[in-house]
Amino acid sequence: MPELIIQERGRAEPFVHSCAEEIISIGRHDSSTIQLKGRGVSRQHAKVLVDGDNCFIIDLKSGNGTFLNGMKLAPEEKNLLRPGDLITIDTYDIRFHAGSYEHNQLAIEETTDSDILEVKLLKKVLTALDKETVPSLEVLNGSAEGKRLYLTDELNEFVIGRDPDCEFPINEYVISRRHAQIIKRWGGIAIRDLESKNGTFLNNRRVVEEYLHDGDRIALGTIVCLFRNPQEINLAHLEDIRPKTRPAPVSPQEIPGLEEEPAPAQAEEAQREEAAETAEETPEQGEGEALEQWEQLEQVQQGYPTPQSHVEAIKRLTPIEIGMIGLGGLVLIFALITIVNLLFS
Repeated sequence: MPELIIQERGRAEPFVHSCAEEIISIGRHDSSTIQLKGRGVSRQHAKVLVDGDNCFIIDLKSGNGTFLNGMKLAPEEKNLLRPGDLITIDTYDIRFHAGSYEHNQLAIEETTDSDILEVKLLKKVLTALDKETVPSLEVLNGSAEGKRLYLTDELNEFVIGRDPDCEFPINEYVISRRHAQIIKRWGGIAIRDLESKNGTFLNNRRVVEEYLHDGDRIALGTIVCLFRNPQEINLAHLEDIRPKTRPAPVSPQEIPGLEEEPAPAQAEEAQREEAAETAEETPEQGEGEALEQWEQLEQVQQGYPTPQSHVEAIKRLTPIEIGMIGLGGLVLIFALITIVNLLFS
């Protein structure tokens, strides 16, 4: 069973408290589970939550703050306790052990001051590295602005709500007592609305349950939280991404109906062949064509129409015009016949 070893500075004998309760209150008030009578201890200073095999320490907006391994905790933020962690409240040092105190007492006595400093420094470095790689949820506005919770390997799910017993409490009237839940799954990290009054919105879209991605904004009423997941950013694949505006290479053979342009050498050869064919024509053929063109030109200049001009003129007539011309010709023939009959009679 987990235990808390409470040691007041200046006193030799510590006392042990077994974590049998689900909620262990720490403070100056008489109703506190662990009563600390120091002047720098608030009436309701902090509390320890026992959730199965995990224990969490939460500062209850104390006046002088609660320190975990030398680092001051943010108010109402849930922090996982690991074996050997040191909680400092005013002049009291509270060490957390996952097993019994007698089993770990020898190890505590053998630990020197330099060892403690090295362990603290190592924990700070590891904590900083962990925070750069694990997903997190940060409040962007409201009274809890800047509050952040890291989703470590030990924390598989947590509830966001106005209830102080929630793993991620946010004291805002627009948030329900148990508003939403963040869950780790094989497919990723998901958010689920717990039938809240004002709803849960993911990137301005109301959702019941949806997977989260790096940079998503979660709105709980008017309170906005930012979800970050550095594990989704894979820098190794950035070099393989090609610009979207770069056209794909296409060879001329792939374009239908496109004729290949002749090479310069082929073009020169073709010109030479055409010149040779022109030179092979006989002088008589060239002179005959020139005489015909000259005669047609003279007829046009003298006002004589050429046969080609007659054909072109007929082609330009409409069917109605051709019919009228034919009718006129028939009338002229009948008139001539009538005149001849009158003369011979």
